[in-house]
Amino acid sequence: MQSYTRGWKARKILRELKYQKLCNEAATTIAAYWHGTQARRELKRLKEEARRKHAVAVIWAFWLGLKVRREYRKFFRANAGKKIYEFTIQRIMQKYFLEMKTKVPSVSPIDNNWPARPYLFLDSTHKEMKRIFHLWRCKKYRDQFTEQKKFIYDEKLDASELFKDKKSLYPASVGQPFQGDYLEISKNPKYKKLSDAIEDKIIIADTVSKINRANGKGATRIFLLTKKNVIIADHKSGQIKQEVSLSDITKLSMSSQNDGFFAVHLKEGCAAASKGDFLFSSDHLIEMATKLYRTALMQTKQKIYIEIADEFLVQFKQDKVCVKFIQGTQKNGNIPTCKRKNNRLLEVAVP
Repeated sequence: MQSYTRGWKARKILRELKYQKLCNEAATTIAAYWHGTQARRELKRLKEEARRKHAVAVIWAFWLGLKVRREYRKFFRANAGKKIYEFTIQRIMQKYFLEMKTKVPSVSPIDNNWPARPYLFLDSTHKEMKRIFHLWRCKKYRDQFTEQKKFIYDEKLDASELFKDKKSLYPASVGQPFQGDYLEISKNPKYKKLSDAIEDKIIIADTVSKINRANGKGATRIFLLTKKNVIIADHKSGQIKQEVSLSDITKLSMSSQNDGFFAVHLKEGCAAASKGDFLFSSDHLIEMATKLYRTALMQTKQKIYIEIADEFLVQFKQDKVCVKFIQGTQKNGNIPTCKRKNNRLLEVAVP
């Protein structure tokens, strides 16, 4: 038993000694690897620092060289061409503006003359100079207007925006002044009773042909436009036939052709719309439509829609009737004629 016990103790001590030896070897190996890693990291850091210092030195040397080259470039022959070019362009521009003082056309806004550009590269500048000069002379021309003349031109401008390139009748109206009161209601003793019945200022007083809703025949009526109403009166007696508030007018319709027909569309349910919309023919259609549009806009703050088409619908009592404009040869010369074809069609023949 003693022999066995001593052997067991000896073997136990041997195992412990072997284990300690293995631990010492492992610690030595780990320490060696760790020291190697630290050395490699330090070497990498030193190399990176050296590369950065080298890069800084290269960049600084390049920057110093660039500064020197910029400083001395003006003394090189290669820079002379740029200087000569810039001087030449400045001289051409100076000469161009000085010569324009004597070459500009008159201050009349309708003068379309403009001197030719001297050089191709001045094309955009030349066009801009023309635009600025035209705006300046237009402003100078407008500054001479009286309030009355400004009002006249405002009406003409509105007429242009409404009918230019849309209504064939418009070009003929450009040179015609808008007179408004063609009948001189207030001065004509024949219409004294009518004049006394109207309290507001008369904007338009003219004779029109009112188209009969049933057969398409025309009857002469007096068309009056005031600040609040459109009044239709008898041509002979001056008796008021219909009176329509401007707020009840929703739309004006007319053709694109060279005729004076136009329809006045009324708001559904209003008192004046009991018989339906109105269809008129006037010798001063452009003026009448423009003044009606402007007056309604100023008084009601609402725009009257103006429809320009060779076919449009009107409301005659309970029926919707198509008004159609066609080209045709007239027996009575160049006067358009109107004819009711059926319950749904009213045809206007325009020469």
